[in-house]
Amino acid sequence: MYISCSAIQKILEIPDEGEAVVAGYWSQELGLCSQPTILTWKEGKVNSIEPLNLLESYPNSILRWDSYFLLPGWIDAHVHLALDSLDFYQCLENWAQPCLIEENMQGFLRHYLERGIVAIRDGGDLPGFSWLAKNRVNEGVWPGPKVISVHEAVNRVGMYGRFLGRGFKDILEWQAKERDFFDQGLDQLKVVVTGLIRFDDYQKVGPTQWSVADLKELVNAAHRLGTPVMAHASGDEGISMAITAGVDSIEHGYYMTTRQLERMREKGIAWVPTVAPIGNLLKYPNDRYSAHEINTLKRIQEAQLTKIQEAYHLNVRLGVGTDAGAYKVPHAESLYDEIDWMIQAGIPKLEVYRMATHENARILGSPELGRLDVGTPMSLLQLANDLG
Repeated sequence: MYISCSAIQKILEIPDEGEAVVAGYWSQELGLCSQPTILTWKEGKVNSIEPLNLLESYPNSILRWDSYFLLPGWIDAHVHLALDSLDFYQCLENWAQPCLIEENMQGFLRHYLERGIVAIRDGGDLPGFSWLAKNRVNEGVWPGPKVISVHEAVNRVGMYGRFLGRGFKDILEWQAKERDFFDQGLDQLKVVVTGLIRFDDYQKVGPTQWSVADLKELVNAAHRLGTPVMAHASGDEGISMAITAGVDSIEHGYYMTTRQLERMREKGIAWVPTVAPIGNLLKYPNDRYSAHEINTLKRIQEAQLTKIQEAYHLNVRLGVGTDAGAYKVPHAESLYDEIDWMIQAGIPKLEVYRMATHENARILGSPELGRLDVGTPMSLLQLANDLG
């Protein structure tokens, strides 16, 4: 078995039973401890976590992880394994070479574990590469984090999302094919509510794809099966429609309003604001965008960070997701960018850690994740550099 060591970006092989000294720990369940601690595990699960006073009291046989802190493994609540973050259109062409995409995904999955990320939620792709990755990991064929996958998204034909799903011409076609769609397998249903934001026109968003009645039909179909619904939505109209339809999480949510945040809090809807696709274009400059587009990106980023801070103070559920695979949003590495963006928004570091572990586990519908307590599998933890 293994434990992820994000501190040195390695996956450490460990015995099924053992003990180690760590520099301290943090979790939602146990709180913060910044003094040396004895960790023991049996049958691959945490058996005890006991602070100690004297390092000299240790036997030499114990594993010395005393320069690392023990944390729950990170979770990225929004990725696209089938995209490479380098060139979107070239990547879509590469989809005609499944062996190449599978090789890329295996590298991404391993890197997630090396960076302490033990679970990801994939937002889908038309060929079903992410669903394949999920199954390969579950079968033990590929090493990697737990993958929650939507398989493919539900979008309208001729509108944004052709790489995410087959597209439906209207709700009647969806209803005719609904059973087959669910039978192909999915962990969550992803609905594309709006198009993309524009970098050259502030507050301009691609058109909405469904009526409120259509969205409710999609959401209810999933909820009847106990399946959560994530909604790609930005702009006033699209976000309002998603909230009214009763989705479980809103992805991206650019141009969010205060009233919408209040409604989300009332309904318990989570927001995964994905700052990295915007912020990383500014953090890692390139000559791809004009001065006007850069200024627009700065306005979008500033507005998004302001609303994230407001959402936190309003007690809206906030998740941490990167949209990894998008341009300049590399797999695994970008979660650290997203954590930094959330902190820059004014949220205390340990609160962001809680969001990237405990809250993301709720969003994924996987309560066994994002925890550090007696009984937690060692493979769902990480050894990190610091506690903030």
